[in-house]
Amino acid sequence: MLDQNARDLRTRRYGRLQEIIGWFKGIDLFRQAELERMIERKPTPLDKRYHKTWLAALIAEGGRLVTEVRRSGGLPRNPAGIKLSDVEATVEELYDTQAEWYGSLKPARRAALFKELFNGPKS
Repeated sequence: MLDQNARDLRTRRYGRLQEIIGWFKGIDLFRQAELERMIERKPTPLDKRYHKTWLAALIAEGGRLVTEVRRSGGLPRNPAGIKLSDVEATVEELYDTQAEWYGSLKPARRAALFKELFNGPKS
């Protein structure tokens, strides 16, 4: 599903707002897979590789969307209430996730983030 979403976004099959909505849906799918494969169980090396790859792709796509929206003068008002600041904040959150999983995050900070996000310590 993430791959199909990425193909649709690359070909600009839909309008900008629909691209952004598709990107947010892709993030929802990513987060669900992350929970199931990286948090609720011990991830395999392949799980880690896919996680890292999809995360990088979502960050790159979000960055592209931010650039395109800024270049075009912003997003119009829309029924979903999505603003450029929502996209920007989500890209930053994805960078935080990348740092959490693959950066030099200290174990105490990692445990605090897991507790905050998932209501329980994970290592």
